[in-house]
Amino acid sequence: MKKRILNPLRIGALAALLAVVPGVVNCDHESPQALYIMDVMARTPGSCTLKPNQSVSTVLMAGKMDLMLTNTYLLFPHVRNMMESINTITGEGTTSPQPEVHIISVKRAKVYVDMGEFTPSATPIVTGLLGDKKAALALGFKYGTEGVEWIVNASMEPRTESVVMFQAIPPELGNLLYTKMLKLTETVDSPAVWITVYVSVIGETLDGHVIQSNEFAFPIELCMGCLVSPFCSETPTVGPCDPGQDAMIDGSLCRYASIHPTQCPSCP
Repeated sequence: MKKRILNPLRIGALAALLAVVPGVVNCDHESPQALYIMDVMARTPGSCTLKPNQSVSTVLMAGKMDLMLTNTYLLFPHVRNMMESINTITGEGTTSPQPEVHIISVKRAKVYVDMGEFTPSATPIVTGLLGDKKAALALGFKYGTEGVEWIVNASMEPRTESVVMFQAIPPELGNLLYTKMLKLTETVDSPAVWITVYVSVIGETLDGHVIQSNEFAFPIELCMGCLVSPFCSETPTVGPCDPGQDAMIDGSLCRYASIHPTQCPSCP
């Protein structure tokens, strides 16, 4: 068999490429599998704090957002650094360890929102001034096509976990969804509309390699008044950490917690 001889010019070009593109060599740093969104956590009423691996935390399979109470939905992705310690990879021992560069600092979250049947179109559900239609279309393009980035902060050593927080539904988008839901209530009793949030987080190792996580899909059910109890207690229990998100509130608390208090049930 004839031996293949490599062109020296091509070898030199390849060496130059590897010198300016370190990710070609250090592909393990930039692999999305190095940073993994495991699930979404819920804050426990009372303490309203989150800690990775704590047994009292609730893992959410889906969210619920009551647009009568709030225009914001906070998301708490549970993230794991999947990378091994650098000493495990190199085989270095405790007598001559290398600096640990596989600590990941999570800095940004990228979010897309599929608004389902509430996705603005050229003929939106909400009719009004041309400026209103253009604003709705602009928001639909911003969150559904371009995506939005939020600043987050977390630091994880190899094979450890943390939680980040950001607005999956910010006020400007929540207000649009409320307007559309309000219009829908004119023809549908107790409407419920599903949207889906797609999120990934971006971090950086101590040696400067940028890592993007997997994309995590999280469905959220939108409703109007579904998280307000019809009962009004004289001594209501402690309410949820984020009224209008995932947990019921007592009817007597509605007018204090809601951004639309005139729609709350009448309590003595």
